[in-house]
Parts: sequence; structure tokens; C-alpha cells
Amino acid sequence: MLFWALLLLTQPFPVAAAQESDTTGSDIIWYGGQRVIFFAKRNEVLLLDSAWVRYRDMSVYSDSIRYDIKARTLTCHKDVRFRTSTEDITGSLLMYNVDTRRGMMRTARTGVENGFLAANEAWLVKERVLNARRAEYTTCELAHPHYAFYGPRVKLFMDDIAVAEPVVLRIWRVPVLAAPFWLVPVASKRKSGLMPFKVGNARDQGYFAKGISYYWVINDYSDITFYTDIMTKKGVQFRTEGVYIVKPFAQGSVQGSFIREWDTKRRRYSLNGEHASRFLFGTELRARGEFLSDTSYAPEYAEERLDWLRQDMFSFAEVSRRIRNIGSFSARVEDRRDFIRHTRRLNLPGATLGLGTRTLPGRWTITPNLSFSRVLEFADSAGTDTALSRRPAGGISLSLGSPDYPFGNIDISQSFHYADRQNYRRNRFAGRSRQFSDETRFQTGQRLFGVFNTYEALSFRQSDNLDDTLPLSPEYAADLGTSFSLYRVWGLERLNMHGLLHTVTPNIGLTWEPAVTPKGLFGHIQPLDSARAQLTLLVNNGFQAKVGPEKQKRDIGSATFSTSWNLRTRRLSPILAGVSITPLAPFPARDTGPVRIRADMRIDASGSFLPDSMRLARDIPVATSFSWEMTRHDTLHKTETGIRLNLSHSFGQLHNMLTGSVSIAIPGWRLSLNSLGYNFRDRRLTDYSLTLWKDLHCWEAFVNLNRLGAKWTYDFAVQIKKLPEVKFGKSTFRTFLPGP
Repeated sequence: MLFWALLLLTQPFPVAAAQESDTTGSDIIWYGGQRVIFFAKRNEVLLLDSAWVRYRDMSVYSDSIRYDIKARTLTCHKDVRFRTSTEDITGSLLMYNVDTRRGMMRTARTGVENGFLAANEAWLVKERVLNARRAEYTTCELAHPHYAFYGPRVKLFMDDIAVAEPVVLRIWRVPVLAAPFWLVPVASKRKSGLMPFKVGNARDQGYFAKGISYYWVINDYSDITFYTDIMTKKGVQFRTEGVYIVKPFAQGSVQGSFIREWDTKRRRYSLNGEHASRFLFGTELRARGEFLSDTSYAPEYAEERLDWLRQDMFSFAEVSRRIRNIGSFSARVEDRRDFIRHTRRLNLPGATLGLGTRTLPGRWTITPNLSFSRVLEFADSAGTDTALSRRPAGGISLSLGSPDYPFGNIDISQSFHYADRQNYRRNRFAGRSRQFSDETRFQTGQRLFGVFNTYEALSFRQSDNLDDTLPLSPEYAADLGTSFSLYRVWGLERLNMHGLLHTVTPNIGLTWEPAVTPKGLFGHIQPLDSARAQLTLLVNNGFQAKVGPEKQKRDIGSATFSTSWNLRTRRLSPILAGVSITPLAPFPARDTGPVRIRADMRIDASGSFLPDSMRLARDIPVATSFSWEMTRHDTLHKTETGIRLNLSHSFGQLHNMLTGSVSIAIPGWRLSLNSLGYNFRDRRLTDYSLTLWKDLHCWEAFVNLNRLGAKWTYDFAVQIKKLPEVKFGKSTFRTFLPGP
């Protein structure tokens, strides 16, 4: 006995388990430490100094471990670490039964998704389930965290959810908020549970609690969130957001809200959603719906009064399918409303049938298409003059294409279109117009000598209003055109450039439309008299250089000139010119260790020369954009410091406007001028948006100041980084603050 009591071992010893394993053979408990002491009478083993025990997927590390071989229990003291496939918990004392896999740990601490859970006592009631007493949850990794959610009783389902009753938010150990119970998702995967909400006060809504929500994971492909906003002046608003993604078969989303206002007794709602799916052997469905009780509903309940207000609604549904050996078919219904102009446009329905491209003898191809639509247009100017237009229409088109012959290729197209428009005013018939039109076009194209791209085209168009006595209106047109490219390389060795490529591409076109006297089906052509005869010229210039030691190709600028000569009036149209340059293109970004310096600039200008007066046009608009940044990345602390600058300036006869943004980041601070607009003509600011951000370890603070025209707003808040829903700011103290 004395020998066993004083035996010092430095190697691990295995001990055979009493019970059989789940598989064949016996389970074995492995243990070790700098000192191993056996107590034979008591069937105990004492492990001292860097002690450890392993059993199945469980491992325990501690300063000292007492193992009762008969009771199969472990008692661990000081710096305990308990690990399984699902748990990793540290503490000061552990009592654990290896058979029942139950135990208790004091001053326990474990990591959960995005944070940490600490408790005075943690009971392992079964695998993956902990009961904790006097527990705290926080995302702050410090030993004394800046904040924590405290609960005297907490049940933790590992990688699932934590249930606390009650729960108290404590900042620097000071209680701030409390709730009778709370469900906190602590999983790496999506889990159902309650989400944080915010409280505050607003002049038009009263005291409120917004975002009281429950997030429900329906399955691996869909989830939905239910929100409740309680406002003492307005009432209770219900909101919901749902998403489903089952690729490649279906995906979509839906959002809705409803409130019956206590002060106005109005029922107000919004509903919108999108859907895309594939079903029935490749049939595809796409749909989008938007419904509003009134246009002012959304902005009245928005957090920011400067939120963009949409003044229209657009809904549609479209079914399309490829039909084997035939082509493709699609049908579409749509509804578009413009609240400013008091108009509405319905397409009930629109359909197209594409019969695909077919191969004919001689390798020619034919592509027929059919289309139909029934459009209803409504107009209502504040309810005083209502108008309605019904316009069913249909069309057919046919395209023939030839293979590539030695002289080029041939394209022939024919189309017919019919529309029946019926107009109503204040529900009374106000006229009808039936329009028929068709067009025939013949075009060829060649590439001569491998240099010149040429084309020739003849077209015939005619239209007829079937409800009047006027004859057909036929039109003929002929088009000729060619383009080619010229290149020259300049041996330039300056400004970080190694050679300059200049490309000139002239485009010359001739359009001639003879005068036609209406007569019969095709009219009477007057070849010596033209309705339109015009020669056009377009010259594109491109400049490309090889820059830097690696001689990378970069576009550094372009210039375009265009004009036309009217052969009938013998007048030259204004000569239009457009120039675009990127003067900093030869100087790419520089990376010096963790420091990155990048600059970019673009200048676009346009102008025109008036041949009649032999002078330049007064308006020569110039647009300049400039961006520059110098940033430093600290990979150790995962921070970025530096400055970013963006400026845009537009100048013209009637405008002179500067817009820009700048962001300055230093450790722990960031100042951002998100947007700035200054009108030099009116000498006034048009808008600005300023944000000051401060890092507060696990918290962050920001101040926003925005202005657009005569409207302005401000906001400030202190919020948890990983739980941004938990914040204190303007919404909390709105009653005592001035301004919007």
C-alpha cells in the first residue's frame, strides 16, 4: 500500500472500463499527469500537475483530477477545461460522471456564436444541454466585460438557443433594461428565436417599442420574421418578412405591414413580394407584386424622413417556356402606377411566341415571331378629368438570314403590326383609331480586303389609319455605310509610358429617302426628288499605352468627332466633338508593404462647332471626376487607417456643381463626409451627409448629420457591434431633443 501511495509516474496509464462500449470490445479511460498517485483501498487515482483524462470524445484538463474508479466520477480542481465534440467549457471546479455524462462546473465560461457565456454554476444535464445559474452572455472578450445580459436561470442548448428568465442588460454591472424572459439564438446556423428590440419616444408616435420580433426558421430553405411595433399614439403595427430559396427550383421574398391607427381610425397596409420558379418540365415563372394603401404610409413610419420615397408601383407576372422543336413562349401581365402624374398602365396580357431559328436549304435560316398585347391606360388629374384608353395590338415578324458568301451575307426581314385604340373620357366613348403598319428590309454586309466593313440596306415602310379616308403612307429608304481602322504606334518613352498606340476608325454613312406620292399600295416614287438625303461622318480616336515596368496596356483617352451633310439643303450640321482622357492612367496603384496609394482621374468634355455662324457653341460641358486613397492595413489588429477622397465637378453654361466625399480613418475613429454638394452658380450647399464613428471595443458610437435641400435630420447612437439592434440613441431620447 505504501508503495502504491508514493508511486510517482510520468507516463500515462490505461485503465480498463467496467462497462462495454457501444461497439465490440471495452471502452478505455486514458489519463496522465506529471504525478499519478493510486489509492488502492478507495479505488481512486489522483492526478497532479498538468493532469488530463480522455474518454471517448471527452477530454478534461486541470491542475488536479481525482478519479473514482468504482463510481466512475471525476473531481477536477483549478483551471479546468472540459471538451467534447460539442462543448468547450472552462471553470474552477468540475464534478463529472463519465457513464451518465452529467456533471457540474463552477465559474464556468464557454464560447457561443458571436459571444461568451459565463455562469457561477453550469450543470451538464445531458449532452449538448447546460443549465446555468447566475449566467451572463456578452460579445466582449474581456475578463470584466463592458456589458452583459444577465439571467439568474438560463438553459443553453449548445449550437442552438439560450433561454433566460428573467433577463437584465447590465452595463458596467449597472442594470439598464429588463425583460421577464428572452430567447437568444447562439448557433452558427440559422435558429428560431426572439430578437432584440428598441424603445424610445417620437412626437407623432408617442412612446414606442419597435422591432419586438420572432425569427422562425421554417426549414433549411425558408424563414420568416414577425415584428410588432407598439406606439402609444398610433397603435400597434404588425410587420412580417419572409424569404425562401430552393435553387434551382424557386426563390422569393415577401414583406408586409398593417396598422389600424388609433388617432385617425384608418386601416393602412403595404404588401410586396417577388417570386421566381421553374416547374412543369422547364416552365419558368417570374412575378413581382406591390400594394399600398397610400403613398405616404411608408415615409410616415420610416426611421429617417429623408428616405427615398417611391412615387410609383409596379407589379407583373410572366410565364415562359421553351417548347421543344417549336421555339419559346412567354405571357406577361403587368400593372404600373405613377402617383405624381395620376396615371396607370395595365397590360392584360402580353404574349410572344418565338418559333426559333430554322435551317432552310442552302444553309439559310428563318426566324418567325408572333406577339400580342392588350394595354389599358388610365389618367386621372386629381379626380377632375378621367381618361381611359384601350389598345389591343398584335404583330408578326419574319427574318431570313443567309450563310457567309464570298461577297458577304444577306438579311431579309418582314414585319406586320396592328393596333386598335379606343379612347374614353369620363366613361364616355371619345374616338377610335385602328392603325396598320408593315416594314420590309433587305440588308447585306461585307468585309472587303479584310479591312473595310461595309453594309447596304433597302427598306420599305407603310402605315394606314383604317378609320379615315386618307391613302396609305408608304416610305422608302436606302442606306450605305463603311468603316475601317488605321493604326500607328508612337515610340514614346515619357511619363511612365513605353509606346503609344493611336487608333483611328472612320464611319461613313449615306441615307436617301425619295419623295413618295400616295397612290395605291406602294405609292409613286419620285426618284429626282428626295424627302431625305444625308451623308454622315463619325471618327473615333482611341489612345492606348504600355505603362510601368511590366508594360501593362491601359486606355488613356479617346476623342470622337461627328457631323452630317444634308444633300437636299446643302447644309452642314453642327460638328460635335467629345473628348475623354484619364491623365493618371500611366501611374497605377502603388503598394509599399501594408500601405496602398491609388489615384484616378477622368475628364470628359463635349462641344460643337456651328458652321452657319462659324463659331463655337456657347455650352461646352466638362465633367471631371477624381479619386485618391492612401490606406494602411494592419493585419494583426484587423484595422485599416488612411484617407479616401472622391470629387466630381460638372461645368456648363447653366450649371457649375461640385459633389464629393471624403473618409478619414485613424485607430478607433472614422470621420466620413458621405456626400457634399455645392452649387457655384447659386453659391450654396445643396446637400451634405456627415458621419462620425468611434470604436468602443465591443460597442460603437456614431453621429449622423444629413441635409437635402431645405430638409435636415440628425441621429446618434451607441450600439453593440455584433448586436446592432441593441442601441441607445436619438430614438430613445427623442422627446427631449430638438429638430426632426
